[in-house]
Amino acid sequence: MKLPKPNLSHLLWLGAGIVLLAAFLWMMWPRSKAVETAIVDRGVVQHDIIDEGRTRIHNVFVVAAPVAGELQRIAVEPGDAVVRGQTVALLSPASPALLDARLSAETQAGIMAAAAGLRSADADLALARRDRLRTQTLFDRGYASQAALDNATAVLDAAQATRLARLAQLKQAQVAAGTPGGETGVITTVKSPVAGQVLQLYQQSETVLPAGSPLLSIGDPAEVEIVSEFLSQDAVLMKVGNNAFVEGWGGNTPIPARISRIEPYAHTKVSALGVEEQRVNVIAQLIHPDSAPSLGHGFRVDLRVVISRQEGAMRVPVDCLVRNGEAWSVFRVEKGRAVLRPVQIGDGGDRFRAVISGLSAGDRLVLFPGDTLRSGDKVQPK
Repeated sequence: MKLPKPNLSHLLWLGAGIVLLAAFLWMMWPRSKAVETAIVDRGVVQHDIIDEGRTRIHNVFVVAAPVAGELQRIAVEPGDAVVRGQTVALLSPASPALLDARLSAETQAGIMAAAAGLRSADADLALARRDRLRTQTLFDRGYASQAALDNATAVLDAAQATRLARLAQLKQAQVAAGTPGGETGVITTVKSPVAGQVLQLYQQSETVLPAGSPLLSIGDPAEVEIVSEFLSQDAVLMKVGNNAFVEGWGGNTPIPARISRIEPYAHTKVSALGVEEQRVNVIAQLIHPDSAPSLGHGFRVDLRVVISRQEGAMRVPVDCLVRNGEAWSVFRVEKGRAVLRPVQIGDGGDRFRAVISGLSAGDRLVLFPGDTLRSGDKVQPK
C-alpha cells in the first residue's frame, strides 16, 4: 500500500505544535528560587534591651532664700565652679509696703507719741543723774545717809531703764511706719553648701522674694548618672550589676555603664500612640566617669542594658526563623532544596538566637524565607 506524500502545511503545523508543547513544558517546569542564605556559626549571643533615658547629677542641691528680702543680682552663671562656703547670693531688707492715708496718719501719730515719751524719759534721766550726784556729795560730807544714797541710785537705774523702753517704742513705731529710722540694714549672705558647678539659675535679677524661694541649683558633674524608663515587663529581666551602654549621646562610641538601682515603684506613662504603659525607672552609673565624655544634667541619651551574654555559642540569625505552630523552624538548604526543619532556640537578641538543638555548625539556612517558600522547593543561593 502506497503511503500518501506528507503535505508541507501539515509539517509546519506539526512543528509549531511541538514548539508550543516544549515551551509549555519549559514554563511549567519547576525552577530554582534565588534566595539569600546564612551559615550557622559560633559566636557571641547577646540579649539586650534599649530605651530612651536622661542624664542627671546624683546630688543636686537647690539653694533657697533663708529669709524674705530683696535679692541682689546674682553674679555667678550656669557652669561656674563654686566651692563650699562661697557666697552665691545676697539678700537685703526689702523696702516697706506703701500705707494708705489713714494708716500713715496713725503710724506718724505713733512716732510722735513715742518721741514725746523718749524726751520725757530723757528729762527724768537727767534729773535722776543730778539727784544722784547731789546725794553722793552730801553722803561724802556726812550730811546724807546710806539709805538716801541707795534710793537715789535706784531712781537713776529706773530712769535709765525707762529711757531704753521709750527708745524701743520709738523704734517700733518707726518700723511700723516704714521710715528710714526703722531699717536695720542687715545683709544676709547665701552660701554654697557644697563644691561643684552652678547648674541652673532660678532667679538672677534683683527682686523681692519670700523666704524659701529657690535661687539656684548646684551639683558635681562627675556624679552624673542615667535614668531610663523601661517597660515593667523588661525591667523584671534586669538585675543590679548588669552591664549597660550609653548610646545616642552625640558620639559614635558607646559609654560603658552598670545598673546601680531598679526602682520598685512603677508609674503610668502614655506613649506617643496614646497607649498607657507601666514604666520603671532604671538607674545606671558610668563605669569610668573620669574618662567619659562630658555629660550635663538632663541630656537625652539611649541606655542599652545587657540581659545575658554567651561567648562561643552556636547561633542562628533571627531573620532565618519562621513560626511553625507553637514551635520555631528554619529552611535548611539540602542538595539544592529548602527543607523545613524544626529547631529549639534559646536566649538571644535582635540579631542572633542561641541554638539548643536541631542544627549543626556550618548548616546553610535561608534568610527571609517569606510566605511563598515551601519545604522541598528548589533554591539557588545568591
